[in-house]
Amino acid sequence: MRRLLASALLPYARLRNTFSPGLRILMYHRVARLTAYDQLTVSPERFDQQMQQLAAHKVVSLEEGLQALRAGPLREPLFAVTFDDGYLDNLTEALPILERHRIPATIFVTTQFCDQALSHPRYGDPGAQRLHLDWDEVRRLARTPGITIGSHTRTHPYLPTISDAMAQQEIALSRTEIAGHLHAPVSFFCYPSGDLGPRELALVRQSGYAAAVSVAPGVNRQDADLYQLKRTEITDRDDEAQFRLKLAGAFDPIHHLLHARRTRRFAQKHLKPSASFEATTL
Repeated sequence: MRRLLASALLPYARLRNTFSPGLRILMYHRVARLTAYDQLTVSPERFDQQMQQLAAHKVVSLEEGLQALRAGPLREPLFAVTFDDGYLDNLTEALPILERHRIPATIFVTTQFCDQALSHPRYGDPGAQRLHLDWDEVRRLARTPGITIGSHTRTHPYLPTISDAMAQQEIALSRTEIAGHLHAPVSFFCYPSGDLGPRELALVRQSGYAAAVSVAPGVNRQDADLYQLKRTEITDRDDEAQFRLKLAGAFDPIHHLLHARRTRRFAQKHLKPSASFEATTL
């Protein structure tokens, strides 16, 4: 049903891309072969197919895309690739495919995942098989042409639900820790689960980041808030036709509705009725 509606919206999306092109940031997490479907995991075969399609477009690093937005209205649609959480398969599976298709990417790492002190709770106890990148591997990625490392906090919390002091540590200290391991500045931040409010926006700005990404759907144009950049989630179910629809933005109206519903549910579950909250999530 969603694909049929997106297909019907495709002519409108193409028209808008022609007259008002923007920067579309693709959101990935894992590239791996799992026994069951996982919304955050794309198989290596599917990822290779998607990157081959993407390479036919103008693909830029996140930094290049933001520079283009600052310079004025874009002349053509731009695309950037991002990964959240810092999984080991970003190095072992995704990187060779990215290099083969000459696709740059930004990888947002969670520092205590890299310390191997914590792992993403979605996947339970990884056992003997390590789930996340360690710092040697993060440094290796950072030295790879086209790869940028960004921050995804220290412990991957729901930021709007924690104290001011803890939120500042998660946002500011993670940047300091990554910079210390890489001996290089860290320019970009990614909100865990895309959840944020005015406090988180202020802390990210104060911490010295140049920009931050959410999971709010859509494309970024010249008027975009650089600290609430929109992204398009890609899954293993995005075959050639569906991936093409997502690149064109034909799914954006549908994703906006899903985003609004998810935002309301998050606020009802986690926040007090009196809390002022402006979430940016899918």
